[in-house]
Amino acid sequence: MSNSGKYRLLAVDIDGTLLNRGMLDEADVSALHAAAHAGIIVCLCTGRSWPEAKHIWEQLNLPAPHAPVICAGGALVAEPDTGRTLYSRTFTRHDAQELAEQMLQMGYPVMALVDAWREGFDYFLLGKYEDNPLYQRFITAVQRRIRRVDRLDRDDYPRPLRLSLLEEPGKGRPIVETLKEHFGDRIVIQDIYLSHREVDIVEAFSAGTDKFTALLYLAQGFHISPHEFAAIGDDNNDLVMLQKSGLSGTPIDAPEQLKQSADIILPPRGKNPVAAFVEHILKNNT
Repeated sequence: MSNSGKYRLLAVDIDGTLLNRGMLDEADVSALHAAAHAGIIVCLCTGRSWPEAKHIWEQLNLPAPHAPVICAGGALVAEPDTGRTLYSRTFTRHDAQELAEQMLQMGYPVMALVDAWREGFDYFLLGKYEDNPLYQRFITAVQRRIRRVDRLDRDDYPRPLRLSLLEEPGKGRPIVETLKEHFGDRIVIQDIYLSHREVDIVEAFSAGTDKFTALLYLAQGFHISPHEFAAIGDDNNDLVMLQKSGLSGTPIDAPEQLKQSADIILPPRGKNPVAAFVEHILKNNT
């Protein structure tokens, strides 16, 4: 079905927005199907890699044709039917190595995400994690393919999409501030709380990487402008997407800066904010 409404593309964050402690709710799934049947392109926009997001996309079972999925906070766009990478933004080897060294000096093992479709594995891992329960739980839970390395700047290594470290809930922000002071605008860095893992993830990207920039790439193929985007998200990696989309929504228990940027304040996480957002769009999309 074609769509002549104001909003032609619906960008949906996964963790904390669509998922409640890692689980889908049927009301939100039904709402996304209703949006798709109304002719709105439904696009998942997640901090997860494509291998980590694939089972969520499959459970949604959205009608074809399928929009690409924005992954790794905007560092990669994947074609969901094939897993093929359509777009990616990586660090320079120099910046990746310098950032990894800084994280290691602060006492944190470093996880460096790579393009699994191209490389056949998911993460480089630097530093010792075996005596760190947070890392042990996380690495065991995500079940990704990991390569242990000492450096990231070798010419025969793929350039990483993202570097990240783990901390206890509520302790990520000081690390972000320290790294911002050191690197300035050379990198994008933010802290994300994963409720279903009970961990803060401090994640860094090359300058200019965010979900909205990836949405612009995706939207070219559909001839859709940013004022026709409707975006919903609940954490720091959604902020630019909310600020620059034509319509934005966030749960009432999202961070303050997201609530200040959003057009619509929605029910809290776990209380179907996606269904409420879609209901608003379908009632007012003329």
